[in-house]
Amino acid sequence: MSTAKQQILGRIRSGLKRGPLNEQQQAILSQKLTSRSRTIQPARAKVTGQTALDDFKAMAIEVATEIVELASLEQLPQTMNQLMKDSNLTQQPLVLANEPDLVALPWAHAGITTDIRVSTKGDSVSLTNSLCGVAETGTLVLRSSPDSPTTLNLFPVIHCAVLHKDTIVAGYEDAWDWVRDGDLPRTVNFITGPSRSADLEQTLRMGAHGPKRLVIFLV
Repeated sequence: MSTAKQQILGRIRSGLKRGPLNEQQQAILSQKLTSRSRTIQPARAKVTGQTALDDFKAMAIEVATEIVELASLEQLPQTMNQLMKDSNLTQQPLVLANEPDLVALPWAHAGITTDIRVSTKGDSVSLTNSLCGVAETGTLVLRSSPDSPTTLNLFPVIHCAVLHKDTIVAGYEDAWDWVRDGDLPRTVNFITGPSRSADLEQTLRMGAHGPKRLVIFLV
């Protein structure tokens, strides 16, 4: 345990009028802090394979997420072009995460102008990758990075995300295992459907605190 943690815990114990930890107590505490043991999970948080995929789609659609299935990533530019046409956004740029598999796609050939940058207020549509999806609740999991800042998930009216079928996990515990695989990011977003609120007069309003639409391209 780091010196800073020892000092903080020492002050807490002092405030509770408890003595300092001995070596055995310190070892037990350190083990508890670093262990990742799981508690009881519901059956729906243990599914795999096709069942996990089906559960994810069903739960995502239930919370107003739009699911678009693609045979390959190469179909994405033309599919995005149609989405932008249907949404009257053909004159707007697609704000794109600076991720190699996305940047390499033939956007110009599909008639789409891309803008690789952080997103700001007023952006219409963005596209990012996602870390994984959670079948239990139809939740999308994203980790921030210099190439994919969190603003891309929060500011645009429409947030689009690529999700690979083989990255769909059963429950939140599995998702956190993915998040912890490597250096922890500055931000982790668990996104379940588009933003909404019924705080004002109990009237449901989409896009209250973020995108009005969440579109997942399932590859």
